[in-house]
Amino acid sequence: MSKMPAVPIEVLPYIRGIQLVLSGYEGYTKGKRREADKLIRQEIKRAATRARNHISNVQDLAFKTDKMVIAKVAKLATSEIDNLIEDVDKSVTGMNHAFFSGSRSVKVSDLKKLIKHDHDVIEMVTKAINIANSAEHAFNTSKTDEDVTNLIQQCQQMVTSCQGFFNSRNKILGGLRQKSK
Repeated sequence: MSKMPAVPIEVLPYIRGIQLVLSGYEGYTKGKRREADKLIRQEIKRAATRARNHISNVQDLAFKTDKMVIAKVAKLATSEIDNLIEDVDKSVTGMNHAFFSGSRSVKVSDLKKLIKHDHDVIEMVTKAINIANSAEHAFNTSKTDEDVTNLIQQCQQMVTSCQGFFNSRNKILGGLRQKSK
């Protein structure tokens, strides 16, 4: 078992939370920042894809059973999940920021913000998976159409919130640019 590098003690619970999902994650320690960034992005995409698969299953089954209202709501939700995945793919990478290039030393407060933010995004997308799973289960156990629709809409709302929250990560990374003199 490798020894974990020193990180601000206030964020250890967040790091441990992320490690429950990503075993190789050690926070944004020197020399492993790009790796940590990549792990976080991959996990968000993986989790969003799982949520999408559940909602897509509902969409397909609803279409086959002529429940068009559910199928349409599910289609909207899958489109929103696709938008989140695309945002993660196209979001700011570490390459343009001093945080990753070493042009400016990273403050402890920078690390705290980014680690907590990553933890919260992963928590949100995990909730979206759980809601999507509940929607699929509700559809397959003959819950009312309204119950299924409500769950799908809750999942979509969680994904929309996650997308906005993830996009605010760019502001955190942007704040790590070296100040012009």
